[in-house]
Amino acid sequence: MSKIKILGSVIFLVCFLVFTVIGVGMFPHWSKATQTNERTAVQLKDSPAGDKAGERVEPSSVSLDSQPLSQDYPEEPAPAQVADSLPPAEAEEVVSPAVEPQPGTEPSEEVLDQNPVNSESPSKVIAANTQPEELAPTPLPGTPDTPVHPYYDEAGNPPTAPGLAMRERRFNPEEGKMAYLTFDDGPYPSTTPKILAILAEENVRATFFDLGKQAELYPDLLKAEYEQNHAIGNHTYSHNMAEVYMSPQDFLADVKKAEEIFYQTIGIRPQIVRAPGGTVGHFNINYFNAVDAEGYLMEDWNVDPGDTRVHLMPADQLVQQVEEQIQGKERVVILLHDLAGKDTTIEALPKIIKILKDQGFSFGVLDPHVRPVVFPAGLTQ
Repeated sequence: MSKIKILGSVIFLVCFLVFTVIGVGMFPHWSKATQTNERTAVQLKDSPAGDKAGERVEPSSVSLDSQPLSQDYPEEPAPAQVADSLPPAEAEEVVSPAVEPQPGTEPSEEVLDQNPVNSESPSKVIAANTQPEELAPTPLPGTPDTPVHPYYDEAGNPPTAPGLAMRERRFNPEEGKMAYLTFDDGPYPSTTPKILAILAEENVRATFFDLGKQAELYPDLLKAEYEQNHAIGNHTYSHNMAEVYMSPQDFLADVKKAEEIFYQTIGIRPQIVRAPGGTVGHFNINYFNAVDAEGYLMEDWNVDPGDTRVHLMPADQLVQQVEEQIQGKERVVILLHDLAGKDTTIEALPKIIKILKDQGFSFGVLDPHVRPVVFPAGLTQ
């Protein structure tokens, strides 16, 4: 009997050891499989749509707010930091042969008012309408067979090109020779007040295409321009071409950011826009369509004396360039800048005004009712 008990005990002990070895061997595999399933479940739960199940998802390195804002201009930056000027490109029937602007240059503006300045009681400029006027619905995009026609004609018919969809407009009639002085990139305390003083002395109105960031720094100068009956145009907030030309949506976002500053400062929302560096080389049909859909009117130029091509272009050369480029033209939109340090522009301004007066030009300002000068090259891009 004792032998049977001993044998049974041995068999039990052997079985126990066998089952123990088998259990220890299998448990780690079961545990690892469970952990793997848990990780997979977490990945599927947190993965964006389109990720493969079970793949590790790395956090995105680009956020919606990752685009850096350009740094504010210092109070008196060197002109080379922000200046951009282009030789006049071909625009309308009155523009001399096209010379494509280089990136970092500026376009000219269009007129708000075609009437000569009234020194007694000029009406307040509505360069920036609080609300855009009623306009015809935007037409359907042009077909592949649509011919390319230049920018708006005198009757307000829109330009045409394959894929282009821009609305009809109504422009005020113009009588005689018209000149539109435009100043970009301001306001600046070292230059803008001097330009305003010259314009007041000469009884001439002008259009200022201001930067939102400069108006934010110097709101009193923006108010002075507006209160002295000059027109205000939108030249974007930042003038940072690397950012504003990432897409039409980025361009419009920068324009609207500047627009809000103008509205908070002087109570108007400019509907005329000048693209940093001009539309040539930067705009294409998608930009024109997007800008037009928001009710804005683009403005370039057809006379560029080149006051940003070098740090200081001699005043006599600026005057000479204007005199040469206005020959044979009935409407001129002249590109100038009120950047810090533009002393020769200030020096040349009275002489430029005298030449224009001597040749029979009246002075006006740009607004949505004035036919714009725009480089047509972007219509085919």
